[in-house]
Amino acid sequence: MSADSAQTEHALPVAWPQAWGARHPRRPGAMLGIGVALLLIAMVMAVTAPGHATRGWSALVFALFAFTALAVYARAPFAHGKPQMINAVTLTRARVAPPDSWVHFTRERRTGMMLLIVFAVWGLVFAAATVAAVVIGVTGRPQALGGAVITALVAIAFLYGAVRGVIAEYRLDSFGRRPVGISFGPSGVAVLRVSDPVYIPWDAIRSVQPDVTTPRRGDPMPLIRIHADPRRVLTADGDEVPGAITLSPGAVRLHPHVLWTALRVCRDSPEERAKLGTTFGQQMLEEWCAAV
Repeated sequence: MSADSAQTEHALPVAWPQAWGARHPRRPGAMLGIGVALLLIAMVMAVTAPGHATRGWSALVFALFAFTALAVYARAPFAHGKPQMINAVTLTRARVAPPDSWVHFTRERRTGMMLLIVFAVWGLVFAAATVAAVVIGVTGRPQALGGAVITALVAIAFLYGAVRGVIAEYRLDSFGRRPVGISFGPSGVAVLRVSDPVYIPWDAIRSVQPDVTTPRRGDPMPLIRIHADPRRVLTADGDEVPGAITLSPGAVRLHPHVLWTALRVCRDSPEERAKLGTTFGQQMLEEWCAAV
């Protein structure tokens, strides 16, 4: 173990989960190579075939694939921000007093304009493909309607991602709008989503377990599964929630090790979670952030 990793383990009271693999995952280098190669191909096609409609569209498709790969590569796997100590009322619609007065809030990471544009363009491309497949299907080739269903589902997925990203970006701009992220208070954890926020009391949490995504390529990304009593998990609209709530640490402006440590320590220790909502709790979290 290196001196840096030993210092980190000493500073953080909870060890990095072995299930998560590398503490510092690499950027997907293959995406950089693929993106550059596809971009060069698109440029060559555009230069060598001016005015050729088919090759022009092919060049646009290659360029879109290139920007998708480069956008994936450009996004860092983990963030290294610090939580903010804020009044919990700013995270609500101010209709009902929140359980805690002051909380430590970490915002969701910005999607980034490049990824938003890529999602929107892909959504429009698949939407156009759906329309074309429907036209082909009703004019003599009904088997094309099956493909229309698939392209429609893909278009909806991309457009949903783009719209959700725009809403999150809008709400992340200032505290004048209810932001998106995760907050810690002495009473519990609040997961503020684009949709209905979820509040989980500490004493309703049965376990906090590590998990990972299973990508086909590249390093797996960490997940945290909070198993809680669903009867005690609260939502603003009273909707039913599952017993297991999944968090994606890579999606917030806090290193996954700090988020994991905060959940485990505060769930297991009433003394430590009593510090939350105070300057002592903020100092504790900032020390953990500095350690990683």
